[in-house]
Amino acid sequence: MRPRDGLRVEALTVAFRGAGHPVIRGVSFEIAPGEAFGLVGESGSGKSLTCRAILRLLPRGAVGGGRVTYDARSLLELGDAQMQALRGSTIAMIFQDPMTALNPVLRVGDAIAQVIRSHEGLGARAARTRALEMMERVGIRDAARRAAAYPHEFSGGMRQRIHIAMALAARPTLLLADEPTTALDVIVQ
Repeated sequence: MRPRDGLRVEALTVAFRGAGHPVIRGVSFEIAPGEAFGLVGESGSGKSLTCRAILRLLPRGAVGGGRVTYDARSLLELGDAQMQALRGSTIAMIFQDPMTALNPVLRVGDAIAQVIRSHEGLGARAARTRALEMMERVGIRDAARRAAAYPHEFSGGMRQRIHIAMALAARPTLLLADEPTTALDVIVQ
């Protein structure tokens, strides 16, 4: 088995119709397997857009140039179905805003179990067990009871923990985190 290749972003450019100029221009970096990497910049400098571009979560045509490869695959050239299969299982993201990252009509335990079932093919019972384990790993006490609650029943910090559990649930090999501790209590951070 060959070793995994890391993430390589080369000359990434993002532009939106009507913006007049690129909002991200020529961003390049590499992340080796197992390496922690921080993309630092002022608010509005394009850090979140860069993550969304890597995952192809921007409108069609927004990525105006560059290359994004992970594990020897060109992410910008993959078909939609192939990219969808990678999201969550191989590459996951913790979004900055836990208020909008969770489905409001799904109980949180079901939401985490759904990620596990869709990416790992586990049965309902095994996925539920693992969802409870993930909730406990991120510091949610009484996970069996709390799993039956809806996102609006949690504080912002607890929602962020649930979102982190969801991102880690399918054991991705690359985790993109957009200010993952913003909503957490200072003691937890």
